[in-house]
Order: sequence, then structure tokens, then C-alpha cells
Amino acid sequence: MSGLEEDVGKKQHRRRAIWPWLVLLAITLMTIYAYGQAIAAWEELVRTWDDLVQLFWFIVPDEQLEG
Repeated sequence: MSGLEEDVGKKQHRRRAIWPWLVLLAITLMTIYAYGQAIAAWEELVRTWDDLVQLFWFIVPDEQLEG
């Protein structure tokens, strides 16, 4: 084998790039973080909605109770 053929053989057996795995890891971590934030926002919305319904019925009393 000549020197040129050895260089071609070495280039074919080079290691794979790590950057696609790092990009995948970053996307996965961002997805997990976004999911946690979405769940927290949903829980806060549910708590706020209950308070708004309670406030509505405080301002607009039930007509059956007045009668």
C-alpha cells in the first residue's frame, strides 16, 4: 500500500461528529423545560380561573337566594 492509499483508508475510518448529538441533547433539554413551564402555567390558569368564577358569583349573586 502506498502512503496515499493509507491516508484514504484512515479518512474513511474517522470518528463520527459529536455536534448532532449535542444539538439533540439541547433540543431535548429545552423540550423538557418547556413542558415544565407549560404545566406550571396551566396550573396557575386553573387557580386563577377558580378565583375569577368565585369573584363573578360574589358580584352577581344567585337570583334564587334573593327570592
